[in-house]
Amino acid sequence: MIIGNVEVKSLTRLAPMAGISNAAFRMVARECGSALTTSEEIDAQGIFRKNAKTRYDIANYLPEEKPIALQILGADADTLVPGAQWLQDQGADIIDLNMGCPVKKITKTGRGSALMKDVAKTSKILEAMRNAIEIPFTIKIRSGWDEKHVNAVEIARMAEDVGVDAITVHPRTRSQQFSGMSKWEMIAEVVDAVNIPITGNGDVKSMSDARRMVAETGVESVMIGRGAMGKPWVFDESFESLTDQAKYDYQTRVINRHIQLIIELFPEHFGLVQMQKHLSWYAGGRERVRSFRVQLFSARTYDETREIFDKYWESVNPKNAEQLDMAVV
Repeated sequence: MIIGNVEVKSLTRLAPMAGISNAAFRMVARECGSALTTSEEIDAQGIFRKNAKTRYDIANYLPEEKPIALQILGADADTLVPGAQWLQDQGADIIDLNMGCPVKKITKTGRGSALMKDVAKTSKILEAMRNAIEIPFTIKIRSGWDEKHVNAVEIARMAEDVGVDAITVHPRTRSQQFSGMSKWEMIAEVVDAVNIPITGNGDVKSMSDARRMVAETGVESVMIGRGAMGKPWVFDESFESLTDQAKYDYQTRVINRHIQLIIELFPEHFGLVQMQKHLSWYAGGRERVRSFRVQLFSARTYDETREIFDKYWESVNPKNAEQLDMAVV
């Protein structure tokens, strides 16, 4: 897929997720096969007010991540325009506007999916942003505000008219949040309605799901969000064909790389939260995970966290199960 002058070189890519899609996780996903990655939402107000956390923590990315899309969050052109220009100056290859976040604290201020409620007002915002930046400009939307106001096609046509270069569609309404099954047919309707590239997002948990979404909707690209949490290897076509031991060894390398990046990139008070959260997800679906998580979240340092995880992770090594089976025989 081509977005403006940026080539998206593989089918799937990591979705922007607040508090999750930071530089460490994006880099790990990239190394597992994710194409172009997108930052978590960056508050336009924070940029406008020169908030240090917004500007230099959330908006931070690694040189190896380029090309990268930086996602901006806001409700009016007065902050979104200078915010987008600042992100462009920081080296963003694409500016993406968040029009899909369903969280109440975001939508009550007119941001996120609330932008889908007033098409005329949002059209003016998009036009102002398009005129202010030179790099490709994309948006991420939902199917609508609620079941009575499903207007993704209308929004997509408007966005194309004002010069938006590509659109990502998550086919749940704001009122659905993340519950229920996403309606992929809505993505297909948007694909049929416009001539710009469309990316699909929602209920994709594997590469086979991604290929099925392409077949059913006609999208050119697929974003994976929650399906990549604790499983960044979802982007690797070869992973599912590996033996259990090879999968475990692959996962171990990825987890160690992620831990290394967290320690290198973040101060410990923030990195510890990230490390424990992601290690908890990495352990998901395995034996004795509940008791492990209790111990994990009681740790107070990187070293203590790593010691608890390493002990647990070694206990679920398929090699140990094989040795136990041999002993029983």
